[in-house]
Amino acid sequence: MKIKVKKYHKNPILVPNFKPGVFDGWCVYNPAAIVKNNKVFLLYRAEARGKEYISRIGLATSEDGFHFKRYSQNPVISERGRKEKRGIEDPRVTKVDNGYFLTYGAYPGGHKMYLCGAFSKDLIHWKKIGQLVPGREKAGALVQEYKYHGKYVMYFGEGKSLRVALSNNLKKWEVIDWSVLSVRDNYFDDYLVEAGPPPIIIKEGIFLIYNSAKKHINYEGEETWLSYSPGVAIFDKKDPTRLIYRSEKPILKATEYWEKYGKANYVIFVTGLVYFKGKWLLYYGGADKSIGVAELFFD
Repeated sequence: MKIKVKKYHKNPILVPNFKPGVFDGWCVYNPAAIVKNNKVFLLYRAEARGKEYISRIGLATSEDGFHFKRYSQNPVISERGRKEKRGIEDPRVTKVDNGYFLTYGAYPGGHKMYLCGAFSKDLIHWKKIGQLVPGREKAGALVQEYKYHGKYVMYFGEGKSLRVALSNNLKKWEVIDWSVLSVRDNYFDDYLVEAGPPPIIIKEGIFLIYNSAKKHINYEGEETWLSYSPGVAIFDKKDPTRLIYRSEKPILKATEYWEKYGKANYVIFVTGLVYFKGKWLLYYGGADKSIGVAELFFD
């Protein structure tokens, strides 16, 4: 199987809202994406200007998948409680039987992070259900339209490896003890791996795009920065912990100015994947500042 990705020539498709006092005046990035009523809905991470940034989730919609209009009552999800003191990060969203299920990182500050969930009927009003798995974890990606032995499957992780969790009801999760995908020395993913958009089922297996980072040991004479780029993994449909394919190279790289320079430099971070009007559309954050889209092709 060959995979090709082509960036939209008019990227970025969503940039900070440069009005004073708005919640998304500094950064918009790392959006969840889903199709509803023949439109693409983006649930994007946003931050206002100021020293004490707080991440919140805004909503934007599109009739063609490329041109988006912000929801007038944004943000649709804001921080609440001690675990979310510094905000809500990097959502992923999936259609489930009773509506929509969203995962996000709750950030209280410091070095802590919690993987949390929420439900919605309309993508606007959300009911939070709290922490999903123990530990300092993030990036929960529920496999779309798939169950394993009658249970939902979620890939998640933060740092050096990905793990799998199973659930009957999306609220209580059983975490598989072992790592299913880890960093690799001397590759583009030698520093960090974590789940990208909610995986999809294809003929070959469970198709997962994962985000990763490479550490540049000697850039201009010193260790100064990371580069983030996504890779692809395929897991066995009969055993979602068994890796059967992993890409040797990233499917996207930061090549454009807006992807190279921003709040964090050299970053492509993919969090949304939808099939819309005959196309697979991949939504990503560039340099933790703006949002782009690319078309994904399966050959």
